[in-house]
Order: sequence, then structure tokens, then C-alpha cells
Amino acid sequence: MSIWLTAKECVGLPDFPTRLQNIRSRLDKYSGKNENFRRRRVGTKAFEYHIDCLPEAAQEVVKQRHFNAVLEQKKTDNALEKTVSNTSVKPVDELALMRQCPALLEREVSSLTADQKGIADARATLALEVLSLIYAGDTRIGAVTRISEQSRKGVLPMTLQQAADNANARKGTTRRGVSIRSLQEWVTLYQSTNNGDERLALLAPGHHKETRPEQVSWLPMFLSHHRNVNGPSLMAAYRTFTEEWQELYADQPTMLDVMPSYYAVRRIMDKLPKRERARGRVTGSAARALETYQKRDWSQMPVNGCWISDGKSMNLKVAHPIHGRPFTPELTLVLDGRTRFLVGWSLDLSENVIAVASAYRYGMKLHGKPLFTYSDNGGGEKNKTLDADITGIFPRLGIKHMTGIPGNPQARGIIERLNAVIPRRVAQQFQTYNGLGADREHVRITSRRIESAVKAIENNKELNPVQKGALAKLPSWQQLLDAIEVEVQRYNYEHEHSELPKRNGRHLTPAAYRQEVLAAEGDEIEYLTEIELREMFMPEVVRKAQRGWVEFNNNEYFAEDLILVDGEDVRVAYDIHDAKEVIIRKLDGTYVCTAIWNGNKVAAVPTTHMAKAIDDRRKRRLARVEDKRREIEAEACPLIDAKPTPDFGSFIPADEPIKTPRKPMTFLQSEYDYLSAKAGNQ
Repeated sequence: MSIWLTAKECVGLPDFPTRLQNIRSRLDKYSGKNENFRRRRVGTKAFEYHIDCLPEAAQEVVKQRHFNAVLEQKKTDNALEKTVSNTSVKPVDELALMRQCPALLEREVSSLTADQKGIADARATLALEVLSLIYAGDTRIGAVTRISEQSRKGVLPMTLQQAADNANARKGTTRRGVSIRSLQEWVTLYQSTNNGDERLALLAPGHHKETRPEQVSWLPMFLSHHRNVNGPSLMAAYRTFTEEWQELYADQPTMLDVMPSYYAVRRIMDKLPKRERARGRVTGSAARALETYQKRDWSQMPVNGCWISDGKSMNLKVAHPIHGRPFTPELTLVLDGRTRFLVGWSLDLSENVIAVASAYRYGMKLHGKPLFTYSDNGGGEKNKTLDADITGIFPRLGIKHMTGIPGNPQARGIIERLNAVIPRRVAQQFQTYNGLGADREHVRITSRRIESAVKAIENNKELNPVQKGALAKLPSWQQLLDAIEVEVQRYNYEHEHSELPKRNGRHLTPAAYRQEVLAAEGDEIEYLTEIELREMFMPEVVRKAQRGWVEFNNNEYFAEDLILVDGEDVRVAYDIHDAKEVIIRKLDGTYVCTAIWNGNKVAAVPTTHMAKAIDDRRKRRLARVEDKRREIEAEACPLIDAKPTPDFGSFIPADEPIKTPRKPMTFLQSEYDYLSAKAGNQ
């Protein structure tokens, strides 16, 4: 071992003086001033002495100090490289297989748990320390013995002692440190490997590998009972599973004995992924919600690039704007995909084309025209009024309308998420809220009292205090409109949206982000004038002009210029709120004239499209009520099943038939008279 010491480094050695001058004299005496044991230290005037000139007791102390200093140092793989280069270790068969098939090594490493990897790292740390001591001059058995004994005594440096305690895969209550045999094996494995993956695979301890669901032979049979759209519980599915098992293996006692218990089934089912547990039990959007999904990068879309719309029934009762009875309104929202800015909204009796068109018109009036619109395939979103090739509102505006796949609301997750927030926040401001979280008993009592108050008003009865209090809870149509407007403004200008970029550590609001993007990219939005808004959002239909007249909605409109297109198909543009006049255009869009309502044969006043829609809705609701009435009446008059009466007629003797004498047949009148006279005499 090549260790050189100065007189100062020999302070404290056994049988050595304490003063430095006397120590130097003692070292000169031991070395005999021999050049093999005494030399000048490079870079200094001091002399250093070889360890071999010291007494044995002093040599042991010096070696102990040296190796302890080596253990305290931070180790790198340099010691391994310098030691392994002179070490020839034959790889084990397992390592040879892993090197021949890298996929086997990858599978082995990927199957390790965090605890296994931690133990492998601890063993590698101890093996590296042994190699460091060997490089420092110690023998392998000496280095292994030194670390093993110190680990059991608990006197190793803190990091090494923790590694020694963690290296044992099997720990007892009194076991501490590592054995010499185990450490020797770890050093051998460490030297035989070339990289970290190989060390992890060889140094990691084995563990009990749990049974994977795909290894269970009876699981497919059980899943055939569990995967049911009726949603049976685990116990119900197990019950039918055991019945099939007992029937299938009725003549095999061994199979009956190994039938899995309910708890075994539950343990295996808990190991299945959530998607596999729900497979066959849910369909449509619920099943797609368990699958992976693709995110859309809206940052590549300009402002007003794509508007997303959807309708949502509000979870509250509001006074009907026409008759005042409580009903559930429909809120339609239109959102800009790039900035998450809520550009338009409308409140209506139901989700229909009028509500959707009104929401888009409101958005385009304030924020310009979009390039694309995206919605579902509902009747209010997808219809001829909006999408017809020539007469549709969107084609006339140059807007492309895209629709999602039916039953796939995840594709419109942006607007669906917003529909779950704004309508609920608005509805919760009123006492008639009946959605998630509302007390069921309070909802029932409030609804009943409001209905009672409305009926009392209709019957011209005086309201009692309870009815007055209940009626005061019913919000008016205008109150709901005001609440929606406040909530929309709060969302646009105060809500810090988590999907928008951060500025100064906080997410931007939709309004702030919209303003920032417009300032950075420029405002290239096309805005519509009031006249354009009015005409573009006038729905159109195709009708045939007949001698100056055109008929629409049971109304007849007249204009002198209609005679110029007599017998031709024309485009009739109408205002849904005003039926007094319509605009007539040719199919190519050329203006013809404005036709005035005159001579309506159905009503004394012109019928607007809005009124017609209300009337159609009334008829549909009455039809549903009529069907319900017939069903209730049918329940009141059930069919009586007559029980068959036994026939005992076969036991009654039948009367003998009375034989009537047959009238004789004659061919002559004289013969007939003779026979008649004879019969009379008898």
C-alpha cells in the first residue's frame, strides 16, 4: 500500500511523542533517512515518510484513518472504471440473455417497483464503496469486511449507513447492516454490468408478483354477467355467475370446489382499469368519456375564427312571459373558441331556430361576424332556416356551419363546460332553483304553493299569505334576463380563465385576452350594419309568385312588381317579429320588391312567424296532454278478464226427438184424395 505521511499527519499515533519536532526525529530514526522511506513532498519543503517504516500498531491506525477518509468522500464511477478494467467477471446467464434480447431487459426494469429500485440503488452504492476502497489500496476481502462490520455496528457515514439499512430486502426487528457474503455477491454483480439498467435488473430483489386479471381463467365468464347495460351490482352479477358455474360443472366436483368466492372476484375486479370495468355497462357519450381524447389548439385560430353554440334548460321555474305560469326556460350561449369570450346569448321558451338565430344576431351586432360556427345536430342548431344552400342565414353571411357527431358532447367540451356553470349560477340566485344541490323537499313544497297561487289567480280567488309568499319567489322574465346579463358580464370581465395565458402570475379574463390578441394580431373582423343585420337575419323561404301575390304562413302579400316574376320561384325574406311586409328576391339574390300584407284569408291581423311558432308549440303540448288524458281514462276502465265457466251440459240427458210422420207422395189427384180420406178416418 502506497501511503506517505508528514510529521504533522502522524500526530496522535500510538507510541509517538506529542511535539512535532520530536515526531520528526522519531520518523527520521524509523526511516534511517533511506530514500525509499523518506522523500520531500512535492511543492513543499516538508519531508514525508512511507507507511512501511512505521510500527505495526501505527500502520493499522493510519490505514483505518485512510479508509475512513475514503468512505467519507463522494464517489463517482471512476473507481469502478479503473477497477473493472483489471477484473474479469464472467456474466451470469440471466445477464447474457438480457444482452442478447434488449426487450427482455426493458421489460424486467419496467416491472420493478419503487421499493425494488431503491434497494438496488442502495446495493449499488455499497458495491461502489467497496471498489473505491480497493482502488485506495485495500484488498477486496478487507474492504468488504470493513464495510460489513461497520454497517452492523452503525458507525458508517450517514449516507452509507442508510444505504446499508435499505439494502436488506428482508428486514427483521433486530437485523442491521449487511453480511459479508451478500456484499461480496453485490460487488460481483456490479462489476459484471455495463450500465444502470443492467445493475437495476440484477441488484433488485425479487418480490411476489400479483396475479394480473388477464391470467384469471374464470374472469371472461364473470364479465359476461357483469357487462350489462342494466348495470347489475357486483353481487348480482356474481349470483348469476355462480348459477351458471354450478350448472356448467354440475358433474365435475373438482370444478365446483374451486369456484371463486365473491371476495376473490372483487379483488380481481378492483385491479381492472376503470374503462374495462365500465365496458359493456355504459354506451354513447358515457363510454366515450372513459376513452382518451384529443385536445384542440385554439391558439392557431384568429379571434372570431370559430363560434361554438349550445342550448341548456335552466334548472329553475320562471313566470311565463305570456300567461305567467311557471315553466323552465332555455338559455342559448355562443362562445368564441380562441378567446373563450361569451359573444352572444338568448333566452327563449325552448331551444329553437328563433332562439339560436337571436343569440347569433346579438353576438354579431356587438362583436362582428365569425368565420365558422360549431354546434350539435339539434333541431334548433341544424335547420333549413340557418343552413339551406340559398336561403339559409349562414350561407348568405358566408359562414360555414360545422356540426359535431351525435351523442358525442365531448367534442364541444368548451361550451358544455360553460353550460354547467353560468346557467347554474344564475338559477341559484332564485328561490325556484331545482337543480343539483337543491333540497328536494323545499323544491316540492315551493312548486306546489306556486301552482296553487297561479290557480287561485286564474279562478279570481283571493290569495292567502302562503300563496302570496310563494308567488313572490317566482322570478319574472325580466328579472331572469337581468341576472343572465350580469353573470355574462362577470364571466367575460372578471373570471380568470384557467385555459388562457398568465400575465404576472394570474390567468387573463376572456375580455382581457380578446383585447390583447386583437391588439397583437390586428382587428380584421367584419362588422355588420343595422340594415345588414336586419336583412341577413331575416329567414327566407322559396315560394312561387302568382299574378302579383305570394303566400306565406297563411298570409297573402301583394306587390305590383310581382307580376314581373309571375309563375317563377322567388325568395321570400320575412321578419320573425313583424309580418306586415316581406322582401322578394329572385333566386340569384336580385331584389324584386317589397310585398305588403293584404287580404289575409285566415286572420284579421297578419300572423307573424313567432306567433306561428308559439301556436305550433301549443298544439304539440296539447297533443301530449291529450295522450296522457287517454292513458289515465284507460287506467280507470280496465278490461275485465272473464273466467271460463265449466260446461256441465254433457251430464244432462238429451230429449228424444219427436218423430213427425212423413207426408206421402202421390202422382194423381185421385190417389191423394183417397189417402187423405183414409188418414181422416183414422
